[in-house]
Amino acid sequence: MRKRILSVVLTVLMLAAMVPSAMAATLEEINQDEVILKQQQRGTCTLASTAMMLRRAAMLNGDENWAQITEASCREAFWLSGRGLPYNFSYGEMTVGHDRLPGGQANEAVLIDLLEEHPEGIMLHAACVPHGILLTEYKDGQFYCADPSEYAEAGIIPIEEAWGTRVENSNAYWYVTSQVAQPQEKPVLPAPSVEVEDSVSDLMAPLATQETETAACLIGQALVEQNGTN
Repeated sequence: MRKRILSVVLTVLMLAAMVPSAMAATLEEINQDEVILKQQQRGTCTLASTAMMLRRAAMLNGDENWAQITEASCREAFWLSGRGLPYNFSYGEMTVGHDRLPGGQANEAVLIDLLEEHPEGIMLHAACVPHGILLTEYKDGQFYCADPSEYAEAGIIPIEEAWGTRVENSNAYWYVTSQVAQPQEKPVLPAPSVEVEDSVSDLMAPLATQETETAACLIGQALVEQNGTN
């Protein structure tokens, strides 16, 4: 019995260690359609894209209030009327910085490295369009993004389907400079382990008990038939 209890306890501890915290987020969760935003008015593509970046960063950091980060809340926090997105700003405990890209094909290697460091994505801007999008991932030779424009599909799409902004024509990006947690992996449940000795004895125990009770009942019935009831 002691061996069986120890086996159960160890299994429970293993499962608990492998299940991610309820406060953490996975890549699948930060890519959900409800996390993605469309810009509310003309000229706010960079604002909406930055809001999406901050929503995803908040989710990765376990912030249950990530959905309260919207274009409107970001406008109030850091948007400069008549000027747009500042180079450096903060939203709550998160800070954001700005940098420039080398241009052309050289942008590709820079953006791949940035996405490795920033699973929340980066706000990519092409001044020649002009248009800003949230660059989210590089996978199997393909860049993916979320485009706040009404002319682009909702959700995560290949960058070639975005409105105007491409890797080669982008000139600058904004990124989260404060710490962002890495995405949680999906838990892999261990194979079930059964103590054969314990399980066999446990399965046999009810049968043995039942046989004993049946035998006792038959003996009692025979005594009654022989001696009569009191």
